[in-house]
Amino acid sequence: MVYSEELLPKCLVVIGVVILTSEKCLCEEPKFMSRDERIQLREEARDMFYHAYNAYMENAYPADELMPLSCMGRYRGLTPNRGDIDDSLGNFSLTLIDTLDSLVVLGDLEEFEHAVKLVIKDVSFDNDVIVSVFETNIRVLGGLLSAHILADYLQLRDGIMLWYKGGTTRHGERCGLPTVNMKYGLKGDRLESARETCTACAGSMILEMAALSRLTGEPIFEAKAHRAMDELWKMRHRSSDLMGTVLNVHSGDWVRRDSGVGAGIDSYYEYCLKAYILLGDNKYLNRFNRHYNAVMKYISQGPMLLDVHMHRPHTNSRNYMDALLAFWPGLQVLKGDIKPAVETHEMLYQVMQRHKFIPEAFTTDFQVHWGNHPLRPEFLESTYFLYVATGDPYYLEVGKTVLKSLQKYARVPCGYAAVNDVRTGKQEDRMDSFVLAETFKYLFLLFADKEDLILDLDEFIFTTEGHLLPLSLAGRMSNGTRNSESELDDSEFARSCPNTLQLFPESVRKPLQNMVDGVCPKKSRKRRLVASEFSAANLNHLKMIKDMGINIIALSDGRVQLLHTFSAARSAADAEEGLLFMQEMVELSKLQSQQPEPTAQAVSVPMKDHTGEEQIIVMQAGPSQFGKHLKGDQMVKAQTIIIQPFRGCGEIHIPNLIKGKIAIMERGDCMFVDKVRKVQQHGAVAAIIIDNTPGSNAASSPMFSMSGDGIDDVKIPSVFLFTQDASKLLLALSKDPTVEVTITEMKDPDKWSQNEEESMFHKLKISVQEFLNKHTGIAFTKIIEVGGFRANIGNDKIRITYEETKDEAIPKETSTNQQWSQIRKGLLKSILHSESKELFVPLNILRIYYQTLSGVSIEELKNTDAVKQTEWLLMELLKENQKKEDDLVRVENDPGVSILAELSQLTKTDTDSSVQNTRDELNSLLETVNQLDNVYEADDASGQDSNKINVDSSDEIVVSEHTSDKTDKNTSDDEEHIKTRATHTVDEL
Repeated sequence: MVYSEELLPKCLVVIGVVILTSEKCLCEEPKFMSRDERIQLREEARDMFYHAYNAYMENAYPADELMPLSCMGRYRGLTPNRGDIDDSLGNFSLTLIDTLDSLVVLGDLEEFEHAVKLVIKDVSFDNDVIVSVFETNIRVLGGLLSAHILADYLQLRDGIMLWYKGGTTRHGERCGLPTVNMKYGLKGDRLESARETCTACAGSMILEMAALSRLTGEPIFEAKAHRAMDELWKMRHRSSDLMGTVLNVHSGDWVRRDSGVGAGIDSYYEYCLKAYILLGDNKYLNRFNRHYNAVMKYISQGPMLLDVHMHRPHTNSRNYMDALLAFWPGLQVLKGDIKPAVETHEMLYQVMQRHKFIPEAFTTDFQVHWGNHPLRPEFLESTYFLYVATGDPYYLEVGKTVLKSLQKYARVPCGYAAVNDVRTGKQEDRMDSFVLAETFKYLFLLFADKEDLILDLDEFIFTTEGHLLPLSLAGRMSNGTRNSESELDDSEFARSCPNTLQLFPESVRKPLQNMVDGVCPKKSRKRRLVASEFSAANLNHLKMIKDMGINIIALSDGRVQLLHTFSAARSAADAEEGLLFMQEMVELSKLQSQQPEPTAQAVSVPMKDHTGEEQIIVMQAGPSQFGKHLKGDQMVKAQTIIIQPFRGCGEIHIPNLIKGKIAIMERGDCMFVDKVRKVQQHGAVAAIIIDNTPGSNAASSPMFSMSGDGIDDVKIPSVFLFTQDASKLLLALSKDPTVEVTITEMKDPDKWSQNEEESMFHKLKISVQEFLNKHTGIAFTKIIEVGGFRANIGNDKIRITYEETKDEAIPKETSTNQQWSQIRKGLLKSILHSESKELFVPLNILRIYYQTLSGVSIEELKNTDAVKQTEWLLMELLKENQKKEDDLVRVENDPGVSILAELSQLTKTDTDSSVQNTRDELNSLLETVNQLDNVYEADDASGQDSNKINVDSSDEIVVSEHTSDKTDKNTSDDEEHIKTRATHTVDEL
């Protein structure tokens, strides 16, 4: 940008002309961007602004900021405190004030007028909150002054806003008074004890305060700001001309003597030069030149800018840089020193490309030191000024890269979210006011031509917050503001122009082309697996993390525990990727813990008992972090359908049956959100996902909340049922496939948990047995033998093995239930064709077999225990084993049969008569089970649930493929023998 010759040293103006005219003679051929593409990017930047602005106005105003993930406003004292970062908030509609002049830059005069009216009507500074003087000055006062100036400008030029009589200036004058506690000024213990401030905080007042004085005729504001600048100048280190970053406001001593150009000092240097440009006072040009010479001598190390000790300027004080130094190349453009500006900007751009954004702090070898990125504008600001100064289309491509990164990683349905860590891409519920005041403003200006703008920006100067102050303010002198001491520096550097040779950007950039990658020659390879995509049910994912040296341990409540061992990785590179994966997992866990816990949901279904009386069965369900969350009286009531395949990850069979129904699926093989997304596409009104963890239940497990993938395209509700709870639902559906299921918010989960069928005594007994078994080796099992079949009865299942003997002859069976015979064949095949010749049958399934098929009376059931039931089952297996002529028993690689397998038929149409017969048979079978449940429940000696039937693997036949030691026949540690489960669920039939 070229400013008036009266306000700049002549050498700066000449340099600007040289750069703009010499670019046509360059031998380089920069990549050309067509006008059509520029217009497209300009309009995309405009859309980005309005996406964020409208989200703020519709969901947050009059709050200070928008929380884009929560889609709510952030109010000081009402939303959780974030520490010092909240000092910029004063409950004065900060974002709207900060954004006022951006509306004019975009040419939206109608919305600008509306916003000014809102500020005059709604904003109050009579708030009992402590705010940052610095932030309030640059954001609030700067925004109000710029709005006032532009309102006057539009009145004179276009004859609009004639009603405006200076309301924002009156607000600004109120704001410019002691700006610490907005209501009580300097009163308060916290303020009286505050002793420290940053150099930038004290030295970034002069532009706004001087503008306020010259607009109101009150010289005190400018006078106080001049005095603050004078005192800071006196505190410089006299031999190095460097400044520290933190000072004691009472004693005038330095608290931190680190000197750089980034956080804590950045805008002080900026205001030294811009105070000269706006006010025409030579002392500020002299001060800036002295500081600039010191920075280039001690802090600048090629393209890098590293902090040093102000009193020992040849000694670095830290080995990392921060993102705020990205403003420096833009300031160098204003100074006219283009070559180092190009170099530093190129270094920053390479860092940005490597990490998607410039992290808040990065090391000298360009690794992430602090991964946060709050969508800062400084890099775009420098990009814009470099493009204006050079006309090099390279900087348009830089801006395009930044734009696309913002769209891909920061855009959310409700605005733009800060990036909590550039390494993981995790977002933060934060959108600072400067995103609208600066980031999108500079992005829009980069792609806009002068004729696209309604303002001539050469008539204005940008403040550090991107607000516009007119250069004409220099003509409005304020009494007593000029310092009689000129402080002119006679040194050669102070009045000389920077080197004008080799100012062509490409020739400067080329030697730096591989700077960032060159320092760290290990280029980041494509990641095989990131934490956000990991699924413990995906076998490929498990193999990948094993190669990384990560061991996964499944916990009893369905969660997984990860343990990384560097030496266990397949290679050093895999081990490094494993470390990154674990770090991502930690960050994701922190994010989940910070999110408000959604309330439990409820699934209820009516079911008739053996007397015909209908009762409502209610199951506690886990919520999801995606889709619709049912609250209050909201509900979904519909018939259900069991999806085929049961896990809903492959191509769905007969998808036309899903429309208007609640889809039931099993956990595993793909992400929860992918399952729900798929059934939503086929018209499902809700989804129920059943756990695949054996024996899990809501009473003994923490509430499980299903996570999403960050894409907000799921609109239907979805809930999660543990296996034992889901068995009740599946039992009800087996009785009546057309019954309607209701999903609502869980009204009283504490009361519900007290009605869980399993007694506390039984839970305690099982816990004691497991403890003794683990620590003493005492196994609570009973061994039953019938013929060649041997069963070990454990706490919740029996383990059956077979070894052929000569004494197996028993009377041949004359007749049997055909379905039961098929089930027995399946059980036999699971034993005879598994490597270990064993199978596991859960006790609740055993009881269903016995109650349904043994023919015992109800009275006899009261005195029947697991031993007798096991003896009966072994005898039944022995009978089936006598049928040697039945080839079905000897068929290998057959998955076997489950008593619940026929549930798959419930999803098919009623036109198939064979299916209808099967359904009727199963309904009859399970009706008998239900009649027995109510009698047997009261006297259940074993403590098992008699009315539970479960389609999950906890109620399926478990087959081991591990070769067991047959000499150890008394082992009770069944899990040691289990490697795979023969899953007989709906999708396999």
